Amino acid sequence: MSLRKEIELFENYSIPKAVAALAVPTVITQIITIIYNFADTWFVGLTNNSAAIAALSVCMPIYVLMAAIANLFGVGASSVISRSLGAKKTDKARIAFSFAFWGGIATSIVYSIIILLTRDQLAYLIGGDVDSFDYIQKYMFWTMIVGSFPTVMNPLFGHLIRSVGASKQASFGMSLGALSNIVLDPIFMFVLLPKGHEVEGAAIATALSNTIATAYFFMYLQKAKNSPVFTLHPVHAMEEPSVWSEVLSIGFPAALSTSLAMLSNIFANSLVSDFGSKAVAGMGIAKKINTLAFNITMGLTQGVLPLIGYNYAAKKYKRMKDIISFTLTIALSFTCFCVLLFVLNKEALVSFFIKDAETIYEGKRFLNVIALGVPLCAITYTMNTVFQATGQRTKAFVLSILRKGFLDIPLMFVFKFFFERIGVVMATPVAEGISAVLAFALFIPMIKRLIQSDDEL
Repeated sequence: MSLRKEIELFENYSIPKAVAALAVPTVITQIITIIYNFADTWFVGLTNNSAAIAALSVCMPIYVLMAAIANLFGVGASSVISRSLGAKKTDKARIAFSFAFWGGIATSIVYSIIILLTRDQLAYLIGGDVDSFDYIQKYMFWTMIVGSFPTVMNPLFGHLIRSVGASKQASFGMSLGALSNIVLDPIFMFVLLPKGHEVEGAAIATALSNTIATAYFFMYLQKAKNSPVFTLHPVHAMEEPSVWSEVLSIGFPAALSTSLAMLSNIFANSLVSDFGSKAVAGMGIAKKINTLAFNITMGLTQGVLPLIGYNYAAKKYKRMKDIISFTLTIALSFTCFCVLLFVLNKEALVSFFIKDAETIYEGKRFLNVIALGVPLCAITYTMNTVFQATGQRTKAFVLSILRKGFLDIPLMFVFKFFFERIGVVMATPVAEGISAVLAFALFIPMIKRLIQSDDEL
């Protein structure tokens, strides 16, 4: 496999064309993933069982921790690989790939063992109650114990393959998993398993679909075995252990951001659970709707990470700045449109997932507030991608812990005291606003310094 075509994309494509080539497949993957996430909730919602929907909502944070593992190795390695290619250091890119692959495998196994040993206590800790306990147990077993390995490796492979510019292939594999889930959901939920086992059926479908996607990636890597970067042999990871710390230090803020977001959701579910399963279900549906904007924006920014990293390492700072400006403009335009869409159509959107009147009422109220943070999130996502792509781990770390964890969790408690359940989600747009201001404050001096050095060359 030659890298000539991918290098041409990084260096010579027009900026709109380069961003589209890398980001559009990633965005499509996110859209398909959103549809599959919607499908789980929609199919379970057909039962009109608020406890079952609440189980999906409270399980989501610890399920997404597996994405944090993928980000730890995948985002870190993607940054190292793209910058190594820009600096013409192919050997270093290969080491980063091997380390990320084997690190992801080992960590996914450890994660599944931890869930196996602690799932009884976790069920209540994450916001479950007597009504949802059994659903939570079954969902954790299939997705986080049996399905841990493929669930981590699917997005991890996506990051690694996208890092060399092969965005279409990465997105195809991840989309294959999401589409498989959409097909398998109703089969397991309503055909193969008896009534009352819908949550378990959704969990089995999820584990199988991630297995299908992971199998595709292994086949793709086998075909690309002549690549100077792709390798599955552990000996390559041992060639330069110093690369390990670089991968982990860059990937850690991305993993931390995902983990803190999930910790934030756990606190939100726990705080709202004081108002009953219908309130938890309503908030879960509102957040799921909001993922349409969040995830597509994330797909856009993740897609351009290798493009930014390559041009940074190649010292093409003016081109890098133009890529960032173009990406941010698209992200802000899209997220502002989403706010209008959500607020003006909130009843139709929430009632799509469940017909219970009280849950719909709760969902509408939550969605009105949560949606306000989406355009602000577009700013922080874009700036954080820049810091990850350029290896500025401290800035990425500060922005990650501030946006989720250090700001929003304390604000949940404060706002709940004054505004009850709605106060819990008010913390989201406030934290996003503060983080957006900080993101610009960190980014502007950096880009000015780079452009000045570019002019001096």
